[in-house]
Amino acid sequence: MMRQELHMYINQRPEIRQFVRHNPLWYRYLSRDPQSLSKLENEVKVYYGKTFPQKLDRFQSNLNMAMMLLEMVRGMGSPK
Repeated sequence: MMRQELHMYINQRPEIRQFVRHNPLWYRYLSRDPQSLSKLENEVKVYYGKTFPQKLDRFQSNLNMAMMLLEMVRGMGSPK
């Protein structure tokens, strides 16, 4: 059985709660080792794409898309 404070912590954070529901093995991990909560939080960040490298990749992808659109607009505006 999971500790009450751990259960409350998970229920107060919707992303963690949803992740644990999709990955029920974490219930077992946390009940056996409550100190693995930081590992769970890291896994949740990776799952939802909230790590710095993932954010940077997303930003770079959006920037590339904007540059392509800008080049398309420039290309359409010039007379032939």
